[in-house]
Amino acid sequence: MLDAIIPPSADPEAAWKAVLRIMQYELSDEQKSLLAAGPIEELLVWHGAQFIDRIEAEARRSPAFAHVLGGVWRRDVPQEIWQRVETARRGKVW
Repeated sequence: MLDAIIPPSADPEAAWKAVLRIMQYELSDEQKSLLAAGPIEELLVWHGAQFIDRIEAEARRSPAFAHVLGGVWRRDVPQEIWQRVETARRGKVW
């Protein structure tokens, strides 16, 4: 649903900005899962090397974002990027 708004593979910078904007709201569990499994996961699959520094920084800054990372699945994320995601989400997987 959320990734239909701006496909991360088409415009990753716009998708990242949209993720940050969406994170400013109080999200339901369903919305968090859609954000994790949609745009964030797609950014990591298609542009992980480009965005992992920003993802780590946002997870350090925002416990809510670190929590949402717990709903991201590895899929085709390269191992070296995935290890950094696992650290950024502080071991909390849901």
